[in-house]
Amino acid sequence: MERQEEFAAYVGPKADAYRKVFERFTAEGIPGFAFSWNWPAFFCGTWWYLYRKLYLWAAVDFALSVFFGWTFFVPLLWAAARAVTGNYLYFLQADRAVREFRRYPAGGGAEGAGAGPADLARLAQEGGVHRWVAWAAVVGVVLVLALSAFFFGLLRQMVPAIQDHWPAPPGIPI
Repeated sequence: MERQEEFAAYVGPKADAYRKVFERFTAEGIPGFAFSWNWPAFFCGTWWYLYRKLYLWAAVDFALSVFFGWTFFVPLLWAAARAVTGNYLYFLQADRAVREFRRYPAGGGAEGAGAGPADLARLAQEGGVHRWVAWAAVVGVVLVLALSAFFFGLLRQMVPAIQDHWPAPPGIPI
């Protein structure tokens, strides 16, 4: 069984696109970083890491985003760093999972002997994607927007000095 099949089972959706990128990381015969760009990692950040089951990197991304704050340029630079390194971080996790899978096949075969369809299904279960992340992201963004609107509306009503600088929208009596 080819290692390509095992990577495809682990990656799940978009396995062909990732195969091309992963081949660049192993072009010299040993794993190494090569430039790549990942648009979902750029735009979605923590959500992309969760979608691809990169839990540690999701936590690091979230923590650094909170630590650096939300100025204008820092998020753009951080997003670019995610886009450049995202594929490589995902490759490292997939490579580790495939090597572990080949070392200890569940079917009880010898080390490196390959595996059957049931074992590939187990590898796909370990890898793959979390489809719920897209829905959680939408709900999370809508919830943050709703809470922000409520908070700023409440803040405007509670602090009279703000009312002078932040007039009510037309047609809404106060």
